[in-house]
Amino acid sequence: MVAAARERFATQGFVATTVPQIAKRAGVAVPTVYWAFGSKRALVKAIRDEWLAEARTGERLVRVLAIDEASARMDAAAAFMANQWLTGADVVAIQLDAMRSDATIAADVRGVLAERALRLRAIVEPLEGLFRAGVTMSQAADIFLALTAFEVYRDLIGRGWTTDAYTQWLARTLRESLLARP
Repeated sequence: MVAAARERFATQGFVATTVPQIAKRAGVAVPTVYWAFGSKRALVKAIRDEWLAEARTGERLVRVLAIDEASARMDAAAAFMANQWLTGADVVAIQLDAMRSDATIAADVRGVLAERALRLRAIVEPLEGLFRAGVTMSQAADIFLALTAFEVYRDLIGRGWTTDAYTQWLARTLRESLLARP
């Protein structure tokens, strides 16, 4: 049911997709969808949760945080972000679409984005003494957040970049923007 909802929301949009369409695509009865999820809103959350599990987000983030060397950490962080967007670009688009018509989803996604900011800040915090001159911890966190935004990935991929080119660019740009030269 989650896969059917993901496919329908991605192709038709959140508002245009109905629970009966999802049920038909999933090969289940409409009441089954309501019994399992309760609403389209809950399906959006289930789609996000499934994506994060499939992308092994928590495990991959732990590996990034275990890297002590600053440049290697930026390289690993870039690969981490590329994996996130490669595996979940459609999910992010679904959330953005659903946010426009559902205030509860909008509030939920704002909470997810706030949590994202905290988790990504944890990547740069241990490097504070290694920042370029004049870059504060707060600025470093903001720069990291901005450079790793989904919109940056989406726009570059849309302009013909490969995920590998994005990853290399992001790693280099993170190092150059945040880290002092040795």
